[in-house]
Amino acid sequence: MATHLAHSFAARRRLLGWACVLIALAFVEVLVLTWVLTTLTLAALWVTLPLFTGAVLAARAMADSRRLFVARELGIVVGRRYRPLPASGRWARFNIALRDPATWRDARWLLVDTTAGVALLSVPVAAFLAGVLGLVLPLIWSTLPAGASLDFPFGTTIHDTGSAAANGIPWGLFYLGFCWLITPVFMHWYGELTAAMLRPDRRLLLAERIDQLATTRTQAVDAQAQELRRIERDLHDGTQAHLVALGMSLGMVENLIGDDPAVRQLLAAARTHNAQAIAELRALIKGIRPPVLGDRGLVGAVESLAMRMPLRIDVDLDLPGRLSDPVEAAAYFTISEALANTVKHSGASRAWVRGRQENDRMLLEVGDDGRGGAVLVPGGGLEGVRQRLAAFDGTLTIAEPATGGTTLTIALPIVAEPLPGGTDTGLPMSPPTVRDRPVDRAGR
Repeated sequence: MATHLAHSFAARRRLLGWACVLIALAFVEVLVLTWVLTTLTLAALWVTLPLFTGAVLAARAMADSRRLFVARELGIVVGRRYRPLPASGRWARFNIALRDPATWRDARWLLVDTTAGVALLSVPVAAFLAGVLGLVLPLIWSTLPAGASLDFPFGTTIHDTGSAAANGIPWGLFYLGFCWLITPVFMHWYGELTAAMLRPDRRLLLAERIDQLATTRTQAVDAQAQELRRIERDLHDGTQAHLVALGMSLGMVENLIGDDPAVRQLLAAARTHNAQAIAELRALIKGIRPPVLGDRGLVGAVESLAMRMPLRIDVDLDLPGRLSDPVEAAAYFTISEALANTVKHSGASRAWVRGRQENDRMLLEVGDDGRGGAVLVPGGGLEGVRQRLAAFDGTLTIAEPATGGTTLTIALPIVAEPLPGGTDTGLPMSPPTVRDRPVDRAGR
């Protein structure tokens, strides 16, 4: 029991001491808030920009110290979200600090803390001072000249040391007990007020989380695209080269052996299987990333694809130059699958591929004049394409015009390919592998 009381007394004494310190710091906060607002008002003068940045950093330091206090003393954790300031560049530092929502959150906290915060802190401090004053009132009264009087609550008048002790000591004990009771409560309220003012907005946290997920997704798909290119290069330069060399060796052996029909037949079969393996390997490499796509870009690759189809296909792609490799691959394979299913299921006499850029998205349209009937069903080919596109903010919609046929509309986020020496920041798309089945236009 005694240990618990000692601990409670020490905790309340520490909180009361912090309340006094925080009230004193409120004067510094007023200076910092004035500093921020004044330098912002004078921001038109170029020389005041560093002063505003310094004021913002000072406000951040004070806010961080308050976060540390409420976490350590009150057990209330307050998140910290600030946009980092560049190491140099007067205008860049000013611009980032000015546009950072946390800057104005800190300024708002300074204003509230120097008003409502000080009011909350003053209640236990005032109760403590009133209690101490009541206890020492007899000593103070003994120093006053004779005839002095003081009106006390409830119609009591103090006119000598005895009445000062009879009234001051009970009231002093009452205020000290009141201070004992309310100090943890008011300090907790102060901590909640501080957390409410300094805690990052949930919408801001959600936006940051979305940005983080988008960045992580971009990095993951970039790594996947690089791994596919590495596999393609290894197959082309390694496995395919060995198979070609093997075919040449088999041809040389066939020329060196005699006229034994059985041996020559076995060598001919081996050469046939070797040629078939090379053809399948080249098809595999082409399925990972067609060489024409790397050489001529999306427009040239789609035109080449259209020329190989057994029906008339009109291509009209109006795109701003080269796109990032993953985006081109995703668009190419989507168009390829759609055209393959047009040939296989639609019974169309002609088809078309159109594309254009609208803001930061590429809109593709693959249509035909066939019998229609394409639908999205769970587990179907079109549903698989839609899910693959949706994973990267892409969309797939199906329409059947009154004139007949089917029109697929694909929307993909894009960023133009950077100039040599730049960095590819486009939102990548994952190209389908050669194991992906063609899209079933009937939805099967």
